[in-house]
Amino acid sequence: MRKTSVLLRLAAAGAVVLGAAAAAVPANAASTAPQTSAAGAAAGSAVRALSVSPDSAGSTVCEGDLCIQRITSIINNSATVEAWADGYTFTGHFELLGPDGHMANCPASADYTWVAGGTGCNFKIPAGTGYTIKAWEGTRSTGYHVIGQVDFRV
Repeated sequence: MRKTSVLLRLAAAGAVVLGAAAAAVPANAASTAPQTSAAGAAAGSAVRALSVSPDSAGSTVCEGDLCIQRITSIINNSATVEAWADGYTFTGHFELLGPDGHMANCPASADYTWVAGGTGCNFKIPAGTGYTIKAWEGTRSTGYHVIGQVDFRV
């Protein structure tokens, strides 16, 4: 009997829609634990979720120590997406990139300690494709490294 991965079950349920590049992702990728900062820096972002289903609020996608979720319906051609720390608490910021590059940092002018599973950062994003949110660990004085990255659409 063949096992069905968590990722395939979610896709079948319509919760997550993967792009064509997902064919390169191993079937067991969804069952891997979130990476710590050291592991994330060493491994890079070999396994990344490629898109969030925009059909309804509530779809959640996680990679590394970053989770994102659309928390509103699309209203006036935009929706709010929340980003938060998943597996462990870190100091740093979230960055939103769009089709034309950098759109915003959260917080905008300083770094913040994001508690694992706690309050996140909300980005109001126009409906469309080509968005990325990155979780950056570090400070201006120590430097930054990416500990999670999710590419998605609204």
